[in-house]
Amino acid sequence: MGFKNGVSMKRIILAMSMFVFSGNYLAAEPMNQYSMEKIVKEMAIESKGEKGVVEFNFNNIRMYLISDVKHNRMRILAPVEEYKNLSAEHRTAVLNSNFHLSLDARYAVSNDILYSVYVHPLAQLNDEQVRSAVKQVANLALSFGNQYTSGVLNYGGNKKSNSTNHKEDQRNEKLDVELLPQI
Repeated sequence: MGFKNGVSMKRIILAMSMFVFSGNYLAAEPMNQYSMEKIVKEMAIESKGEKGVVEFNFNNIRMYLISDVKHNRMRILAPVEEYKNLSAEHRTAVLNSNFHLSLDARYAVSNDILYSVYVHPLAQLNDEQVRSAVKQVANLALSFGNQYTSGVLNYGGNKKSNSTNHKEDQRNEKLDVELLPQI
């Protein structure tokens, strides 16, 4: 049975299928280590290193880009604080942030250091995701101790403040930490 204008349902489904599946052929080239490092170095105030490990300064935050082409993985990270120095309230706040306030970046601990970190398959990234990842990691590092956020997205659900005291809540009303705009 056809529609009023004579177009059959089969034709519509065929056309939609061709459109949906053609996206695989129109996709951008896979991200590579060189291109990713170039993007990060362009964003950085200063940088050193290449081919898998780049240390850079973005928005006065020491950050690292670590990539492994063989395993198709990358991470951008920034050391935040020694984990042993975190109060129970801070530890709870970073866990709450990972659930409610961070987009793709997260807080993580390794070797007794709290980091803000973004982890992703390397080849599947695009330029905007790399730029966004740098900003999200920087935002988590900048907002530690008060807002604990990677940027503009808030999933809600957490009605309690993430801050560790009432004075921090009052300061945050004035947004004393200037977050970087997301792409």
